[in-house]
Amino acid sequence: MAGMAGFSREVAKRIFAEELKSSNYSFRDGEDQHQYAPSYLLTPTGAKCNRVFLVGTLTEKDDIGSDIEYWRGRVVDPTGSILIYAGQYQPEAAQILACMEAPSYIAVVGKPNLYQTEDGNIIISLRAESISRVDEKTRNQWIIDTARRTLERLDALKNASPVPASGDFTTADNVPVASSSTTPAQDAERALHHYHTDIGHFREMVLRALTSLREELLKSDAHVVAAESKSAAAQGSNKASPAASQAGAEEMLPSKKSKPKKSEPFNAWPQPEDEDEVETINIGKKS
Repeated sequence: MAGMAGFSREVAKRIFAEELKSSNYSFRDGEDQHQYAPSYLLTPTGAKCNRVFLVGTLTEKDDIGSDIEYWRGRVVDPTGSILIYAGQYQPEAAQILACMEAPSYIAVVGKPNLYQTEDGNIIISLRAESISRVDEKTRNQWIIDTARRTLERLDALKNASPVPASGDFTTADNVPVASSSTTPAQDAERALHHYHTDIGHFREMVLRALTSLREELLKSDAHVVAAESKSAAAQGSNKASPAASQAGAEEMLPSKKSKPKKSEPFNAWPQPEDEDEVETINIGKKS
């Protein structure tokens, strides 16, 4: 395919499910007007996505194919859910999805797909290129990284000036190819014009995601303390009465009067070693 010369594999952007489902503007971008010009989804915060990197909980899956297997799954993150699809053109992803059990943590790299129904509703999903089972730590780190990138884009929107762009739903098939690749600043301007982005709304989305993660971590810590308390009580049962063991276990648990520490500022969250956008080959790599 000579027409594809000059195109490199696009990096996958970290986007929360809620922002993906709020997106309805796709377009082609490239110097030459041909069918192989890459298509992109522009999100309300100005993320220009040819591919998306999503990590969440696979809550359900179904084979919706007739003669050929065609798998559909629902992936949930702290902000919402997104449907993913994999079939005969994504055989490896389809096979992995078919063998997975729900619920489980998964990482997905896929291309966003927009569809407008006859009644005007817009449905967005991901056509999975790669699927990998991951652990809770990977899911948690994805939430932190995605929150950081989202806030960076929101900061860029503050200085953006709206420029003419599509005012209605558009698809990659009916938007002219741009004369040249856009810059992040231009993407922010285009997003601001098209979506009239409510920066406060998406900041609240990020806050909800981080708050949800913090609550999970606090619960997890409490469960660990409780388990350690039971183990200590069992080990000392030969030397102490049941009442004494129970008292010792209660002393190891957090005081009922104690209050959790105030939420740390966003900058206090751990930083990843690699700031580059994820590539498909790295989605299953443990830190």
